Amino acid sequence: MARNKKDDSGIAATRDDVERAIAALTRADEQRLDRFARYKVRGLGRRALGRDNKDLLHDALLSTLSGTESETAGRRWYKNRVDFVGHLLGAMRSIASHWKEAFDEKEAHLESEVSVETEDGEILSPIERTQSTAPSQERIFFAKEVLGQVYKLFQNDDLAALVIEGIRENWTGPETMDRLEIPKDEYEAAIKRIRYQVR
Repeated sequence: MARNKKDDSGIAATRDDVERAIAALTRADEQRLDRFARYKVRGLGRRALGRDNKDLLHDALLSTLSGTESETAGRRWYKNRVDFVGHLLGAMRSIASHWKEAFDEKEAHLESEVSVETEDGEILSPIERTQSTAPSQERIFFAKEVLGQVYKLFQNDDLAALVIEGIRENWTGPETMDRLEIPKDEYEAAIKRIRYQVR
């Protein structure tokens, strides 16, 4: 009959254990953790989303403290398996990996990622120098006025008015015909009438 041996290395540290371990970290331990956190964040590049080495270490510590109070949340430190620094290194490795996996390549660039520093130490931001592509208020007003005049030209031509509506919505010809159920020959005839009148 096999004996059921209880492995005490599987006992998770308590909050007091973790707090004592944090207080006992030496300067050398702190430097080692900081170097590792910098290395991991540097490897992430923009996938770190502006988070730095301090954020990574803070998340590892916070997760470890949370793990003392919950079976399902945070990270548990099994102090008989690994020392506290080793536990934190593993936690930071795991958190950095999670940040990398969660990153969306379509994520907008931070301004700090696209800014450059000149030889004089001046920070140049391409965002500040970029002109807006949005139309000015004057242009919007003019376009509305012109569109109103075009609609008036075709107030008795329902088909042409529908085609103009499709143009206003930036629909292609096939999209307009499909969405408004207009036969091709009628659509083309309406386009000719519009072009003729607008000239």
